[in-house]
Amino acid sequence: MEYPIPKHIRQLFQLVGTNNNEYQAKGSIKCSCSNETFNVYQSNNKMIVKLICGKCNKEIIIFDKGQHGWNGFVCKDDFLNRLQPFEKVICEKCEEDTFQVLVAISSQGKQDFIDECVSNDDSFSEDDWADGFQWISISLRCPECNCTEEWMECETM
Repeated sequence: MEYPIPKHIRQLFQLVGTNNNEYQAKGSIKCSCSNETFNVYQSNNKMIVKLICGKCNKEIIIFDKGQHGWNGFVCKDDFLNRLQPFEKVICEKCEEDTFQVLVAISSQGKQDFIDECVSNDDSFSEDDWADGFQWISISLRCPECNCTEEWMECETM
């Protein structure tokens, strides 16, 4: 089974639950060093989200609306202010700054991508389909106080 997990996070995405399919995938982010907690930073009103691993300090851009999803990847629409600084996310309940990160991604499916993109533009291949996802949401769970919130969601079409 193929899932709509974009290439830039595929190696870090750990599927969660049993309702994952070609049209939706839910998972947690796990660093290549096996750590699952991160400092979270956002810019452009959560349209660029990066993680810093709490163990190895690896930087991971989890979402960049100007590069990821349908409008960013397929349409190349990048209107973000790249000079805007990143702000560190703090737990609203306990003021800690380390989180587990859960991501949900929705797609119109592989065949839709092939029909719309691959058939009309030779710069795309069938393997690119998951990068043209239509929706992403990111939830943060604070391991300190167990507070979980759906922190951001974005339609990318």
